[in-house]
Amino acid sequence: MAANETIATDYRATLNLPKTDFPMRAELPKREPERVAWWREQGVYESRLARNEKNPKWILHDGPPYANGDVHMGTFLNRVVKDVFVKFHLLDGKYANFVPGWDMHGLPIEFETLKHLKLDFRKVDPLELRARCRERALHWLDVQREVFLRIGTLGHFDHPYRTIDPEFEATIVETLGDLAEAGQLYKGLRPTLWCIHDETALAEAEVEYKDHASPSIYVRFPADPAQHDDLLRRAGLDVGAPSELLSPLSILIWTTTPWTLPANAGVALKPEAQYGIYRRGDELLMLADDLAYDVFDREPGPPAHRIGGAAGSAFVGARVRHPFLERDSQVVGADYVDLETGTGAVHIAPGHGADDFDTGLKFGLPVFNPVDGRGVFTAEAGPYAGLRIFDANARIVEDLRSSGRLFAWSEFHHSYPHCWRCRQPLIFRATAQWFIAMDVNRLRKRCAAKVLEVKWTPAWGEGRMLQMIENHPEWCISRQRTWGTPIPSLVCRECGEAFLDPEVARITGRVFRERAGERPNASDLWWTEPVSTFTPPGLACPKCRSANLEKEYNIVDIWFESGVTHRAVLRHNPALHWPADLYLEGSDQYRGWFRSNLVTAVATAGSAPYKAVVSTGWVVDAEGRAMHKSTGNYIGAVDAMNKYGADVLRLWSASVEFTADMRLGEKLLESVSGVYRNLRYRLRMMLGLIDDVEPDDLLALESLEPIDRLALTRLDEVGRAIVKAYEAYDLHGVYLALIDFDEELSSFYIDALKEPMYGGARAGRRRRSAQTALFAILRALCALTAPILSFTAEEAWQAVPGRLRGDARSVFDLDVPHGAEPPADQLAMWERLKKMRAAVAGSEALRDYQLRAHVSASAALEPALAALGDNLREALMVTALTLETDAAMPAGAEPRIVLSPAPGGKCSRCWKTRPLGEDPAHPLLCTPCAEIVRTLSAGS
Repeated sequence: MAANETIATDYRATLNLPKTDFPMRAELPKREPERVAWWREQGVYESRLARNEKNPKWILHDGPPYANGDVHMGTFLNRVVKDVFVKFHLLDGKYANFVPGWDMHGLPIEFETLKHLKLDFRKVDPLELRARCRERALHWLDVQREVFLRIGTLGHFDHPYRTIDPEFEATIVETLGDLAEAGQLYKGLRPTLWCIHDETALAEAEVEYKDHASPSIYVRFPADPAQHDDLLRRAGLDVGAPSELLSPLSILIWTTTPWTLPANAGVALKPEAQYGIYRRGDELLMLADDLAYDVFDREPGPPAHRIGGAAGSAFVGARVRHPFLERDSQVVGADYVDLETGTGAVHIAPGHGADDFDTGLKFGLPVFNPVDGRGVFTAEAGPYAGLRIFDANARIVEDLRSSGRLFAWSEFHHSYPHCWRCRQPLIFRATAQWFIAMDVNRLRKRCAAKVLEVKWTPAWGEGRMLQMIENHPEWCISRQRTWGTPIPSLVCRECGEAFLDPEVARITGRVFRERAGERPNASDLWWTEPVSTFTPPGLACPKCRSANLEKEYNIVDIWFESGVTHRAVLRHNPALHWPADLYLEGSDQYRGWFRSNLVTAVATAGSAPYKAVVSTGWVVDAEGRAMHKSTGNYIGAVDAMNKYGADVLRLWSASVEFTADMRLGEKLLESVSGVYRNLRYRLRMMLGLIDDVEPDDLLALESLEPIDRLALTRLDEVGRAIVKAYEAYDLHGVYLALIDFDEELSSFYIDALKEPMYGGARAGRRRRSAQTALFAILRALCALTAPILSFTAEEAWQAVPGRLRGDARSVFDLDVPHGAEPPADQLAMWERLKKMRAAVAGSEALRDYQLRAHVSASAALEPALAALGDNLREALMVTALTLETDAAMPAGAEPRIVLSPAPGGKCSRCWKTRPLGEDPAHPLLCTPCAEIVRTLSAGS
């Protein structure tokens, strides 16, 4: 027995065991940074881009992240998905020129700078603050860039676009000039969302809605004696009749913002709704009939009964008294009045609401705005002057209670706008701001028409964007802050008229370009230079013709800045093109970057700036909750890469359906790590099996063994499916196709090759045929997986013997295989062999090479199976096989397999059960193995 074991050990040296330097232990966190450095040193991206230079362009325009913090997993996913599609098109031969960008102006960066340096924006010198903001933005750009490179992304990261660059700032002000020239830009008094913490106006895209508790109050707006009879007559009542009509009469309103009552100028009713006057105890109350008894149930008291009423339109023009200020409040009509909650009577404060403002404009109501930028009441608020508005709520409610004007009070929880930066509640506040007019020049309708020309992924994105355009308010683009590009508007010192002259905007842009080196920020010149630097000769106020002008110091909304990247980047760089082939960002950008780019592009160029738009969902934790550091479920990108490696996380990005919300947690990543290990093992196995191949050893495809040709036919099908999925931005579809094919390789094809690869003649034709197919599969998989598993695909390609790599020094020098249209009969045969192999394995899973198989096939199928020759036996992994025709079997029936023990003993070299001892020199070997050993011995 001991002697036999020695012989067996000696025979192992005659086997063709796999050999490769590609390790099974990935050690991604250690190796990936080395690969990043190699890509940069070798100029891999630039080299492939230059090779593709004369081919069609494919441009993904990067939505600029804010340079104000660390990279979280949401940004990681965004970068990976963009990178995947850029790399695919690069490997597909396109001129995929990717220029990353950064949004480096605005309150997110100013806020972070003030917090970091512990500065008060009200006290710091504007130029000093701008200099510090620039330093912080550049710091965070460098931090984020290094993380993006660590992720494995390719692109022009050494030459990104930045919104602080002079050329970009010049483009911003020139675009403002074009809008002004087209009549699309105006300055007007309108209520805009205002952050009292940051003291600036906001655009809709800078708002998030969160649950908020507000005081819900029902307030009496009383009719004084001069107005009392008028209201009764409008309700159809005879004022000369019963004495009960002499009781005090009030219109009952409902509001959740008591602090807006000092700005009240009117009460709105729904014109077509019915309003009743109800006697309740010793008073008369007017409110909507549909809501009356629900309201009365809220406050204990005597029963109420209706004594008269009319449609809301009958009361328009009537007047009641303000509940605590010495002025009247006019009754107006408004279709938006809600009959689901409240009283059907809405208090109107034109200075504190968009609808209120429009209604006030229609009916000529005064605009009261008794709140300053800090959210503190001014003297116009009467007894509440000096109080912060939200602090004043409780006092207003208590004063209403004391005066008898409060009918009922409760706490109301509802969705309320908050600032997306400081997370504080916002208010509407009427201020003079610069707006883009959405309905001038049919801009809204033209934008909606262009939405229909864009391909949206997911498909519901089209409807979402149409909704965003339809509901887009006048776009407030001015901000009362410091860190940003100035709006080049002027104010007349004589009459106070503010205007934006197109020629001033163009001169300002030219100054920013030509004198950029004079200041750290080119746009600082607006603060340092006299007004004459930016004005043409003879410029005068368009209203009073005075030449006594001064500069305004508003900055432009950062959504406007990023909204003109299509012009500043795509149009100004000849290596790119306009419109872009793809915009890809999170689903919140339908009301943000997607929309701002569309509006500015249609307004200035008449078309959408993109051909296709893809949106991603949100990265949430394993339980579906939003990730926050404060809740302990936050996963930072750098920490995750240090633990799992970028490629595992990149694979996770493909394993999820990225257009919906994506869950992420340790268990999920451990599961993806298992999938990654399987893929890595398959690459390692193929690398080991082709280690001894020279280019001249590869066979012509038409001369390969039948099963190897079938494997390449299946590869064509897989390649076509994966390319189609990449082109459709279906990353999850790519993932599933790769996993399915990997399973086929593992459980069927590579398994079937064990006999010829391990035990066959090293340079024999059968083994070279298998190696030719394996190298083709390995090469294709490296190219197909490189966009996702960039580090691993590169590592695998570098492990391919250099003689086989040829001119492709990097995996990104390969071309993705589109594959020929695979013949249906060959694909059917591949599937049939898989089923037959599964049937054998399922019957005798542990005894494959101890079995012989008897296969019976129909007359229609037998010739095709016979054409496989010995490959059929290899595919079934049995020692011997006989094939016969069963004339009784239907033409479409699957073959019938009968298994039986194979005769002979277990060969000490190949472990198959076969007749042994035909070669006296090797009594423990089967005949094929003995012949190979003799050949090897003779060669040595």
